[in-house]
Amino acid sequence: MKNQKKNIAAISLLTGTLFVSPFLLAQAQDNVTNDKPAVTKATGDATKSKSNISKEQQKINEKAIKDKEKSQNDLLKEIHKGVSEALKKVTEATKLIKNGKEKEAIKALEEATGKFNIALAANPKLALVPIDSSLTVTNLRTTPKMIKAQVDLAIDFLKDSKVQAARALLLPLHDDMISRTTSLPMTTYPDAIKLATKMLVEGKKEAALATLETALSTFVEETSVIPLSLLRAESMVQEASKLDKEKKKDTVLILLNGAEQQLQIATALGYTDKNKALYEDLEKQIKALKKEVTGGNVVEKMYETFKKSIKDLINKNSKQTSEPKTETKQ
Repeated sequence: MKNQKKNIAAISLLTGTLFVSPFLLAQAQDNVTNDKPAVTKATGDATKSKSNISKEQQKINEKAIKDKEKSQNDLLKEIHKGVSEALKKVTEATKLIKNGKEKEAIKALEEATGKFNIALAANPKLALVPIDSSLTVTNLRTTPKMIKAQVDLAIDFLKDSKVQAARALLLPLHDDMISRTTSLPMTTYPDAIKLATKMLVEGKKEAALATLETALSTFVEETSVIPLSLLRAESMVQEASKLDKEKKKDTVLILLNGAEQQLQIATALGYTDKNKALYEDLEKQIKALKKEVTGGNVVEKMYETFKKSIKDLINKNSKQTSEPKTETKQ
């Protein structure tokens, strides 16, 4: 219990930072207690794992993440200029109405409607049109044992009512690429603007303003989360498939072990909840690949199957989930 209190004290000193490195945490605990906790052991495992993967492979992994980040950014940049300009006119009209400039507001709304009509004429199937976006990448270097050690320690802290210490441990435990896109629903938004314009022309200022403010709060926020461990696993298996043809079996096995560990990290961090069966299938495929490599059999088709399976899972994670965004745009 005494050592546990010392551990808690060490973590408390770290809670002032937004990110607590697992390795820093292990060192901090090792400094305050002679009992070797699971975290310290996990640090050794992590170091060993890190040294097994070559610097070149680390670069390949980072490139895979950077390439995916670029492709996601390219997607998010596809903002519809016409719709974006129309939205600015609607916002402008709302301010004009509040300032008692109804005629100018009507003109701005008519211009907005014109831009919406042009956009819909060019593409009648327009539904959700992106108007704002962001991308956040958090690259966490850890191992499954390290994650388990942190979670277990956080549970101990919670049992001792050390909520902030537990929070400092759990908050950094994500390893992903998160893209958020705010979109305008073209199936309803333009009609709302036409209705507001009609009300304003009829002198119903308050009703028009209420309609516009409601419209300006009717957006959809889409979020996609791609675990970086998936991208690393894909990169390692792709490299392994190349080296396998060159009969570099020792290096191939190191890479396949690394890919397997990355899938375990995804599981430990809770990314597998929605697609558990798919992750389990990928792990089985890696185990089969390792067996075939050791046995000296032809594994080319197995590599291709794995590449397709993991690519499908990455694309599945790339698909965004939608939720209403009710915050009013000013």
